[in-house]
Amino acid sequence: MRNNKHRRVFSGLLILSAAVAVLILRLAWVQLIMKEQTVPGTKYTMAKMAEIQSERETVLDSGRGRLYDRKSEPLAGETIWTAAFFPQEEKAKKSVTKVVYEEDKPMHRLAEILGVSYEQLLNKRSSLKEPLLWPSSVGKGPLALTPAQAEEVSALGIDGVSVLPFARRYDGNLSGRQWLGYLSEAATQAGIKASPTGLRIPMTGTDGLEKTLEPLLQGVGHTEAYAQVDARGNRLPGSPIQVRAPGNPYFPLSLYTTIDKKLQEEIEELALKSGMKEGAIVVLDTGTGDIEAMVSLPFYNPEKISPQGGEWNNRALQAAVPGSIFKIVTAAAALEAGVTSADELFYCSGQYEKYGLSCLKGKGHGPLTLVQGFAVSCNTVFAALAERLSGVQLQSTALALGLGRDISWQAEKTLGFPLLKPLSGEQKGTIFTTLLPDDKGARVQTAIGQRDVQVTPLQAANLIVTLLHGGEVRAPRILQRVTFANGQKLEELPGHLSPSSAGKISESTARQLLSMMRKVVTEGTGTRLQSTYWPVAGKSGTAQTLVKGVARNNQWFIGYGPVDHPRYAVSVAVENVAPDSPHLAIKLFGQIFDLLSASSEA
Repeated sequence: MRNNKHRRVFSGLLILSAAVAVLILRLAWVQLIMKEQTVPGTKYTMAKMAEIQSERETVLDSGRGRLYDRKSEPLAGETIWTAAFFPQEEKAKKSVTKVVYEEDKPMHRLAEILGVSYEQLLNKRSSLKEPLLWPSSVGKGPLALTPAQAEEVSALGIDGVSVLPFARRYDGNLSGRQWLGYLSEAATQAGIKASPTGLRIPMTGTDGLEKTLEPLLQGVGHTEAYAQVDARGNRLPGSPIQVRAPGNPYFPLSLYTTIDKKLQEEIEELALKSGMKEGAIVVLDTGTGDIEAMVSLPFYNPEKISPQGGEWNNRALQAAVPGSIFKIVTAAAALEAGVTSADELFYCSGQYEKYGLSCLKGKGHGPLTLVQGFAVSCNTVFAALAERLSGVQLQSTALALGLGRDISWQAEKTLGFPLLKPLSGEQKGTIFTTLLPDDKGARVQTAIGQRDVQVTPLQAANLIVTLLHGGEVRAPRILQRVTFANGQKLEELPGHLSPSSAGKISESTARQLLSMMRKVVTEGTGTRLQSTYWPVAGKSGTAQTLVKGVARNNQWFIGYGPVDHPRYAVSVAVENVAPDSPHLAIKLFGQIFDLLSASSEA
């Protein structure tokens, strides 16, 4: 009996020991072997998941590449200082009630800096379960602190509050930088779920430079600030706020554009104040053809994209009816063909007998030379020239001057791209939709920039650069170099020409046209520009269009300055305005050149 009892006890102990041994072996298996296995439905190991579940983090930098202007000013990916709040320790939370009734100068001062009431700040802080970057009232990102504010917040020494650097993609404001583009959530790969915290949401470029340069802008990992917490979400006692970064000296890449950020902002402000609603403004460096400013209206906010609104479309790259600025092409074609000369005399009665064409509201200009006809934009003169030319001659001249085709900078087999072309959505425009039959009426309407003719504001500005280079078409460039994060050069992207199979116009024709453009300002349609600080030259245009069946106009002015040593070529296209509206394009052209002259003198 006694032996049976001992045997039962022994058997029980043996079974218990075996169970404990199995448990120990299982724990050892989990700790030593399974910890390196990936948890189903995630990309993390068991060890990493345990660590993540005890951490609360906030993303400071997505790791996406930076875009800068020509002077290294940030365009996308600017680093700002912001206030980061982390969950409090449990002991600190219990003292909150007491703090409310006592003087707490650091918290009162912090509330002032953040622009909220003391009570709002206290309530927000006491209820935190996750880290918080104090939000801005403008845009989706955190509030940007000035260097002085950042220093003061750090000096307050408030537990759980840190001043940290944050890579802000955009500033949350409306602008005319549609060439920059915007981001949207990337499609999640099959079988891969979002991060456990929901913070590391992959974003991808959807338009503009963000899209065309996506392979260069993709990052190698996030930078995060984190702290250890307990099961209730309270920060563990003594747990510091730490920063975790990829630590790659080469990434993210830095991409430097040709844009002058200050000039871009000032022109945006001018356009806004002028009342301009639709259109574009382009400023090119006449020496290189580089794009220094490209403003599109209506403005857009890259953080609030409306697919239906269309504000994200870059009007500078979209073709529009040009009107009389196309007379530059017609004059070039006639001079190249030898069917006219600068001093040939024409007569304008106000009505061109054929094709129902009128001039100067039917009043007529009387006798005038080609140069004078160009200055006052006489339709009769250019209709007469069109009848002497063929459609092929007009089209070939347009192509030779960079119209009716892609002209923006591009390079094959560069930076891993089969074809690197930074400007997306560039339209070619048109001269004729068909050359068959070669109808005189079609040529006459084309010669004055109507009928099928469509030109982009970028092409219009580059047309001026082409004339200044004696007929050689340069490819407008917006991206000039790429460097690694440590400053080491990855690739320099030099400018290049954009020749046409149609050839080029002669230098003598180019010189004559530039001289004729000066006459537009001294005695033609652009006389109001005589008061600009720099002497300028150009060509005006007013195109008749239909928008949803309603008669509207496009107003243009394109030109260069200063005349004696040209530095800038500018095109202004004010689209979709009521007929007989004041010519806003001429006014803006003058204001832009006064802005350019003032910035050059500074």
